[in-house]
Amino acid sequence: MRGIRRIVALGIAGALMFSVTSGATPASASASASGHGKVEVLLSGLSSPKGVTIDTDGSPIVGQGAFGPPGPVVKYVLRGRDRGNTIAITDPVNVIDVAVAPDDTAWAIGGDRILYRATPDGIIEAVLDIAAYQEGDPDPVDQDDFAEESNPYGLTTLPSGDALLTDAANNDLLRVTPDGDTTTVARFDLETISTDHLPPGPPPTLTAEAVPTTVAIGPDGWAYVGELKGYPFRPGTSHVWRIDPDAEGAFCSIRTPDPRCSVYAEGLTAIQDIAFNQHNSRLYVYELAAEGVLAFEEGLDTGVFPAAVLLKIKKHKRTELAAGELSQPGGIAVAHDGTVFATDGVFTEGRLLRIRG
Repeated sequence: MRGIRRIVALGIAGALMFSVTSGATPASASASASGHGKVEVLLSGLSSPKGVTIDTDGSPIVGQGAFGPPGPVVKYVLRGRDRGNTIAITDPVNVIDVAVAPDDTAWAIGGDRILYRATPDGIIEAVLDIAAYQEGDPDPVDQDDFAEESNPYGLTTLPSGDALLTDAANNDLLRVTPDGDTTTVARFDLETISTDHLPPGPPPTLTAEAVPTTVAIGPDGWAYVGELKGYPFRPGTSHVWRIDPDAEGAFCSIRTPDPRCSVYAEGLTAIQDIAFNQHNSRLYVYELAAEGVLAFEEGLDTGVFPAAVLLKIKKHKRTELAAGELSQPGGIAVAHDGTVFATDGVFTEGRLLRIRG
């Protein structure tokens, strides 16, 4: 994970407590038009809202505190008496990502690197100590002399009720049952990357770790994983992989083909999140910035961040949505009607956005 700890390092503690349901509070909303996709700000003033998912009633749920102070997991209500309001469904906590399963159970990666599960009747479980699991599941392609390093980053659920999560530091995809039984579904190989985008000094090529940041279930039932792609952070080198979720020990590699894991989309840059429209198979990809990690890291120093990139991909056609209107991307989720919900401002003023287009 060389060179990216400033962006994807957690270093945040806080156990998850799905114990509080507050009254609804007014939401702030405004709209603007962009070249492709109308953007509506549903919520602002959020604290580092990286994770977003869709509740079973179609409303977006946002987790806060990924890289900053804790905040409650909140639901923006789209229907019924509380439409247009927010409901806090936890105490203030640090949450890296959230997901809601078809059976209405909620899963979350806590800032303490614990995977939690909450049932509809309010029972809360700490299902897996992810860091402890990775101590016994070292990364075979580690380049940092820390093969047991763990940085759980992306989360989704399967129709079976199991969870899938990506570990950006351990370069793997894990499957976890509600009972905590855990399988390493896939590992990600190194890739030789050109350094021709860097100032003179490095060798012509370097080997880069995949750094898987996100996972989504496609309409075909397979798992799709987006990668950041590690140093030298060359723009256009990130992939989306298509992986059999029932696999054990699949190897995602350009050099060594594995029928259980293949490249679905390529030529992408510093992927933060992906999501599918389940009805038309369109893939949405949320990137740090057009110029990638190095451009984004300048924003960490100056406070002036480059625009994030949100792409809609259908076969070979790629369309950018909300061009120039997003920054410091968090996550994306797609509702049943095709509406895209996105979070941004994870290092400054966090927002929940609704994007149509």
